[in-house]
Amino acid sequence: MRKILGFLVVLVGAIAASPAHAQLLPVQFGSWTKGSCVAKPVPLTLATEAGLSAFESCAYASANNKIQIALQKLHDPSAAYQVYTAGLHPGMMPSLVGTNAAVANDGLWMLSGNLVLRVDSQKLVSEEDLRALLKSLDGHADKTPLPDVRGYLPSVGLIQGTQRYSLGSEGYSEAVKSLGREKYVELAPEIGFGKSADDAEVMLGSYNNGKGGEEVLLLVLYPTPQLAEQQLHHLQPVLASKAEFAGTTVERDASLLSLVLSPSTPEMAARLRKAIKYDTAVTWNEPATTLTDPPWLLVLKTIFFAAFGFCVLAGAIGVLFGVFRLLMKRLFPGKIFDRTRSVELLQLGLNSKPVNPDDFY
Repeated sequence: MRKILGFLVVLVGAIAASPAHAQLLPVQFGSWTKGSCVAKPVPLTLATEAGLSAFESCAYASANNKIQIALQKLHDPSAAYQVYTAGLHPGMMPSLVGTNAAVANDGLWMLSGNLVLRVDSQKLVSEEDLRALLKSLDGHADKTPLPDVRGYLPSVGLIQGTQRYSLGSEGYSEAVKSLGREKYVELAPEIGFGKSADDAEVMLGSYNNGKGGEEVLLLVLYPTPQLAEQQLHHLQPVLASKAEFAGTTVERDASLLSLVLSPSTPEMAARLRKAIKYDTAVTWNEPATTLTDPPWLLVLKTIFFAAFGFCVLAGAIGVLFGVFRLLMKRLFPGKIFDRTRSVELLQLGLNSKPVNPDDFY
């Protein structure tokens, strides 16, 4: 019985100490002290699809001021970026606290790695204290890069606060609804979400068309150009078969598909596509070298020194051979060199007088 109780105590302690139950929000930052926390905070619906791993909502106090801070920890920065963009809306102003931070009314909506933070009554908090809060969360944040597709949206004419990113059909559906293109929810099963390595990621944004209306650009990025080509041929008949999708076409550029949802004119759709900031590049992983011709003065210098070296070497060999020959003749006279008896001459017999080898010595 004692062993069972001991095992249960260890198990409970391990669960309490696990990262999922670790406290994310600091006890204090700046002049603010942590108070009571909501027992079971309710996250955004999209957070579940994005892989929510922890959620805290706590009150903080400084003197007579009180604020509420909610923090969501997602699977990775891409999932957190989906939740972050879902909370944006037109009219929000950028904040100097962080790169991905926006302010609306009296609330701050902020992204830091795989953490999404909301601060209510943020006007009561100084910028210095907010930076201290962010710094205290660095140990919990995954700082891997955010998805590349977010940078492909054209910046000219973009209505700030309408950017939407999604890795799943639920996030995509909420995005098109928020941008006034509800009928395109039907495309969610056709895009190719949730297929492991074949997963698609989408980025949307609204643009002023200069005529009092808005255009919605949808970018779909696939892991390879082959998958993008496959989905292109799948989406084309789907768009052509339904009257509500009239005027919407899909085009491919390498791994990226682009759609302007119900454009006002084909020219406007073409203009938006032309402004997409997506460039393809071929990467050659094999080692490479650059061949360049040396200066002609260097070539002449090399030839001169090489010829001089060969001359010196030939002279040295000649001198050594001469010394060796004289030495052998002195030590072994008539045995190695000057052996008259063993010398044979080939004669052509052009005259009657025979050649005597002794005549040459």
